[in-house]
Amino acid sequence: MKARGRFEVCMMSLSNRISVKSLASGISVRSVHYKTSPSRYPKVNVKDVELNKPRYGFRKIRPPILAQAKTRTLFPNSELAKLYIEEGKRIPNRFMSQMDSERALAQFNYFQEKLAMDEPHFTLGKKEVFLPSGRICLLRPNAKHTPYQAKFLVPKKMNKIDLRDYLWNIYGLRALNITVQLQPARWVRNPDDLGRHRQPQLKKMTVDMPEPFIWPEVPQAKVDELNNQMDNTEEIARRNVASGSDKKKPLEAYGGMYKEKHQINKFIPRQFLKNSKKSMKILEKKINSPETRSQVSNFLKL
Repeated sequence: MKARGRFEVCMMSLSNRISVKSLASGISVRSVHYKTSPSRYPKVNVKDVELNKPRYGFRKIRPPILAQAKTRTLFPNSELAKLYIEEGKRIPNRFMSQMDSERALAQFNYFQEKLAMDEPHFTLGKKEVFLPSGRICLLRPNAKHTPYQAKFLVPKKMNKIDLRDYLWNIYGLRALNITVQLQPARWVRNPDDLGRHRQPQLKKMTVDMPEPFIWPEVPQAKVDELNNQMDNTEEIARRNVASGSDKKKPLEAYGGMYKEKHQINKFIPRQFLKNSKKSMKILEKKINSPETRSQVSNFLKL
């Protein structure tokens, strides 16, 4: 109790000192829980405040670099390299290898000459390569491919030069550029258990051609045949898992090939069926009797 009383006396003396000092200096001291009333808010016009400031206009507008200069020549890289030399700046590495426009022009003229004479514009391979188990399949193009591109599925041992020579020697197709895509092997689950294995990798090559190639449309008769076959297969699958009265429905798949023959259900009166069953039981009992068996054995001399 004495310690609490001393603490209250110290706090009262401290507050008196702060109030006296604040009155003397003319500056109000805010308390810990100070909250300004709305009447003391600063007077600001709503039109002068911009809540959503634009996100443009604050960047510095710089002039375009020399690499973005407009050129109307067949070999723009050489022209851009000359601009860097005139400005006294270092030539970027992407323009260093193509500064010689004369060599590029000579290669272009050589290609046009071989194209006109229908000869290969590249050096044909002399070493024969045998891939007896290899397959080269023409695939349908993706959405990113143009009509001047063709995609092939090739063995992993084949490279660009092999495919280029193969297309020229077999089909006479001129490959201007070839790119390779090696797809990663995917994990596949087994249908019977939870084991998994990797599928083999697929190697695909995209070839640029001088002339366009468009896949022919699939005939409508072939599409109708596949759709009909799929419908028949689904109907047979539904029949195999049918239950109840669904088993008695007629099966019209494949033009009625599996349709069961309709058997005539003859009408038999109830009383006649009852009397017939009764007489059949009497006849069976008489046939299986010991007297009848002994007569048959005597007749057959058994």
